[in-house]
Amino acid sequence: MPCLLGAAINAAWAQDSSPAGNTEGVVTLKEVKVIAAGEQIKQAPGVSTITAEQIERTPVTNDVSEIVRRQPGVNLTGNTSTGARGNNRQIDIRGMGPENTLILIDGKPVLSRNSVRYGVGGERDTRGDSNWVPAEAIESIEVLRGPAAARYGSGAAGGVVNIRTKAPTERTFNLNLYTNIPEDADEGDTQRVNVLAAGPINEALSYRLYGNYSVTDNDKSSVNPDPAFDGRAFSSYAGREGVKNRDLSGRLSWRLNAEHRIDFDASWSRQGNKFAGDSLHSYIFADTDDPSRIDNDYSALIGKETNRLTRKAASITHFGRYAFGTSESYLQYERTDNRRLGEGLGGAVEGTIQTGADRHWNETRLNNFNAKSEFHIPLRLGLDQVLTAGAEFRRESMDDPGSIAMDLPAGTHFGGIPVNAAERSTHAKARLFGVYVEDNLYVGDRLILTPGLRFDHHSEFGDNTSPSLNAAYQIDRQLTLKGGIARAYKAPNLYQLNPNYVYNSRGNGCWAMVGPCYILGNPDLDPEISINKEIGLAFRNDTGWAAGLTYVSAPRTPSLCSPG
Repeated sequence: MPCLLGAAINAAWAQDSSPAGNTEGVVTLKEVKVIAAGEQIKQAPGVSTITAEQIERTPVTNDVSEIVRRQPGVNLTGNTSTGARGNNRQIDIRGMGPENTLILIDGKPVLSRNSVRYGVGGERDTRGDSNWVPAEAIESIEVLRGPAAARYGSGAAGGVVNIRTKAPTERTFNLNLYTNIPEDADEGDTQRVNVLAAGPINEALSYRLYGNYSVTDNDKSSVNPDPAFDGRAFSSYAGREGVKNRDLSGRLSWRLNAEHRIDFDASWSRQGNKFAGDSLHSYIFADTDDPSRIDNDYSALIGKETNRLTRKAASITHFGRYAFGTSESYLQYERTDNRRLGEGLGGAVEGTIQTGADRHWNETRLNNFNAKSEFHIPLRLGLDQVLTAGAEFRRESMDDPGSIAMDLPAGTHFGGIPVNAAERSTHAKARLFGVYVEDNLYVGDRLILTPGLRFDHHSEFGDNTSPSLNAAYQIDRQLTLKGGIARAYKAPNLYQLNPNYVYNSRGNGCWAMVGPCYILGNPDLDPEISINKEIGLAFRNDTGWAAGLTYVSAPRTPSLCSPG
C-alpha cells in the first residue's frame, strides 16, 4: 500500500467573469455543446465521464491514464518491463491499441507521440499523450468507445479520450502539493506541485494560468530479483521508469457580447524520462573475455534522462450562438521536439539504445496544424432532433534524420529509393480533410436514434467514408438498451507512408526469408478498416447504483500492414 500525503490551498470568490454577473451565455453554450456532442455523451453504450470530484477522490500519482484505465473497456499497454517494448504505458481502448485511441485536450487533438519512431512491432517507445495536463487543472474526462467515436475519424477506431480543463469562470487561486511514497523503498517516489490562478480582468476579459512541476523517480534496479547467473551474463528485469514534467499554460477569454466568445490558449510542456532499463537492453555482462561487449552495460544510464519531448501549442477558439443553433471553431498549431539517444534500426538491436562510441542524441521535429468548425442545430422536422455538422483539416509534417539512417545493401534496387541513407529525404508529410454530419433523433419518449456519416480525403491514400448508427431505448426508469455499429478507420502514419524509412528485420516478418531483409515504408498503403459493433444493457437507479453489460465486436480488415 502506498503512503499518500497531500495538501491543497484554495481560495475562490463567486465573482462572475461576464458582464453584470450575467452567465447566460456561458451556461447556454455549455449545455448545447453536451447535447450536440451528444446525446451520444449520455446515450451511447460506450461513453463514460470522469468528473473533477472523482479525480479528487481518487488522486492521480502522475498520469491521468491511471484513472481512465478504470473505465469499462480501457487498458494500459506495456504494463511490465518484460512486455513488448518495456515499461511505458499508453491508453488502449477495447484492445484496438494506442494508435487507434485519439487523445484530445479541450476537444483538440494531441499528436506529440507521433514524433516517436514507429517500430518493427507496431509500437512506439512513448508515454502517450495523456500526461500534458496536471490532474488538478482538469474539469472532466470524457471517454468514448467504439461506434460512439466514429465521427472523430482516423485514429479513433478504438475510442476517444477528451480531457477538459477548468474554465476561468470564477476568481480562483489554487496551490496543490502532492507526495506519494510507496511502501516498497525500491519503487519510485512522486512529488508534485502546481498552482492555478483564474478570474475576470474586466467585464469582457478573463484569464487562467497554471504551472506544474512533477517528478516520479525510477524504480531501483533491485526492485526485481535477479534471475539465475548463467556463467557469462544475467538479465536484470527492470522496474518502472521515472518521468519528470514541467508544464505552463495560459488562456485569455474574450467575451465580445452575449453571443460570441473567443479563447486564446498557449502552452509549453517538457516531459523527460528517468531511465530504469527495459527488456530490450537489460543485459549486464559479468566476464571480460570480450571487452567490446562491456559497453552493453546500461547501468550507467539508470536514473538518467534518455529521451524527452518538448511540446508547444497555441490555439484560437470561437464559440458562437445564433438564432439557428451554436458553433465551436478553432485553429491550432502544435510543435513537438523529440530528443532521445539514438536507437538501433535492425534485427535484435532494433529499438535498443546505441552503445559506446555510437551513442549520440537524435532530434525529431513534428509540426501539426489543425482547423475545425462544428455547428449544432436543433430542428423539428417531424421529430425533435439536434443536427451536428462539421468540417476538419489536419496537416502533419515531420523531420526525423535519426530514423532515416540505415543504408540499403549495395547493388540492390528498391524502386528508385537511394541506397545511401544520406541521399534520402528525412522529411515526411500528409494532409487530411474531413466533413461529417450526425443527427440525434428523439423518436417518442423512449427511443433516441443517432445516425452519422463522415467523409475524409487523405493526401496519400485518397477517400474514406465512415457511416455509423447508435441507438438507446429506455425500457423503464432504471433499464436502458443501447447499441451501435460504425465503420471506423485508421490512416497510415508518417513512418508507414515514408519510402525513405528503412529497418532491417533479420528475416522476421518477411515471406520466405530466413536471412536479413529490409522493410521500407509504402506511400500506396490503404487505411485499416474496422466494423465496430456493440449492444448492451445499462442499469441505474435513483440511489446512484449503476451496472452494465455490453457485447463488443470489432473485426479489422488488414488492408494496412507494417511498413513495406
